[in-house]
Amino acid sequence: MSKAGTLDLASGLGGKIEKNDVLSAVEKYEKYHVYHGGEEEERKANYTDMVNKYYDLVTSFYEYGWGESFHFAPRWKGESLQESIKRHEHFLSLQLGLKPGQKVLDVGCGIGGPLREIARFSSTSVTGLNNNEYQITRGKVLNHIAGVDKTCDFVKADFMNMPFPDNSFDAVYAIEATCHAPDAVGCYKEIYRVLKPGQCFAAYEWCVTESFNTNNQGHQKIKAGIEIGDGLPDIRSTTQCLEALKLAGFEVIWEKDLAVGSPLPWYLPLDKSHFSLNSFRLTAVGRFITKNMVMALEYVGLAPKGSQRVQSFLEKAAECLVDGGRQEIFTPMYFFLARKPHSDRKRGVVV
Repeated sequence: MSKAGTLDLASGLGGKIEKNDVLSAVEKYEKYHVYHGGEEEERKANYTDMVNKYYDLVTSFYEYGWGESFHFAPRWKGESLQESIKRHEHFLSLQLGLKPGQKVLDVGCGIGGPLREIARFSSTSVTGLNNNEYQITRGKVLNHIAGVDKTCDFVKADFMNMPFPDNSFDAVYAIEATCHAPDAVGCYKEIYRVLKPGQCFAAYEWCVTESFNTNNQGHQKIKAGIEIGDGLPDIRSTTQCLEALKLAGFEVIWEKDLAVGSPLPWYLPLDKSHFSLNSFRLTAVGRFITKNMVMALEYVGLAPKGSQRVQSFLEKAAECLVDGGRQEIFTPMYFFLARKPHSDRKRGVVV
């Protein structure tokens, strides 16, 4: 799992945004969120712009800190962060029952870390759906390096309106991605449409848990910090996700919050009290070094103005993710496996 270096971080900051426009993009992005007076309905109405700005601004930070796969994972004692991330991806592949030669869709694929791992693990052809041009450009480079560019590709499109015919894929998965959708039912309906009858959709969703109290100001502050730091229009509950799946037409095979019972907490890499040489850049010391490095890069002009602001809201998100995990009011790994029935009840068609 390769990681970007300091020069990659500096050159990638801002993504496809013109370097002179990064600061104004940061300011516009921040205004969408509660911390800066933004409203949920405005975020949902402008989710494409908001999420695109977010990933243009943060992708190089993510790759610098996490590597190619931007997600959490339950973790065993003695297991490195990178090992747990791979195992989390393999688990998804096994739950879907992927077979060599199948055509698979990764909804909201980032720069394609999970796509490449799952394609190699299962010998399948994986298409990554992503609406961010910078991430797709980066993903194509990494696909070529990994040698999967002949069997795996990317499509730039909105997952609320996919450019695929009905019944196109043997399996669909989403890893901490459909949380960006303004409407879970609408997103799941599109996944249902492009999935072949009798086949499965599996996902890890970001959710608030049953312990989240909407009347608790502390809980709401944590939720708002996660939303601004992670480009989310809202954070749904596990119950809402489950209901959305059923409304879209899926049969839910099984579901579980995989954070419950994890031997090591999923938020451990972001916990400032934790130190690890294997994931040094995510530790308190590593993040302090990154903060000062970004400040220096911006000062000398190698990084665009606004880069420190991005690093700042990512740091805030990390703190809120840890708080949300500790209080058990948030999970980034609500897992479900759902099947599209052989009989398409919504259309009255038996396939």
